[in-house]
Amino acid sequence: MPTFPSVEWFEAVRSAANDDRDFRSLGTCFAQVGVRVGGRVFLLDFEAFECSGVSEADDTALHDVDFALNMTPDEWRRLLNNIRDNGGADSENTFNTLEIERGIIESPNPYGQNNFPRYHLTIQRFFDVSSGVETTFA
Repeated sequence: MPTFPSVEWFEAVRSAANDDRDFRSLGTCFAQVGVRVGGRVFLLDFEAFECSGVSEADDTALHDVDFALNMTPDEWRRLLNNIRDNGGADSENTFNTLEIERGIIESPNPYGQNNFPRYHLTIQRFFDVSSGVETTFA
């Protein structure tokens, strides 16, 4: 059972998402997305109809991403538990809602910031697929 946050956990979700018809049906996505979980940073590479790679990085890597999802470990735990319990995020826990209410999106440039509204459904579905991945928390 993979532990969140870890490359192993993101790889399990990547595999599940790439096999998910609904994920692929959302269309192409060309973005590098940072995921900040407290002091840890992960990079998700999206190319065409799939997540092509995941890696762990340091804060400096966030200078090159399109945008980053920035939440505390407790906020991530609440979100992922909500996704697990509902088979996907409910309307109060989507990344779009969390951005509007709490400003969780960071971007080093305006172009990258504009990619969040463009690709948010793909990113949301990627994380919603985690409802099928057994998860423990660090």
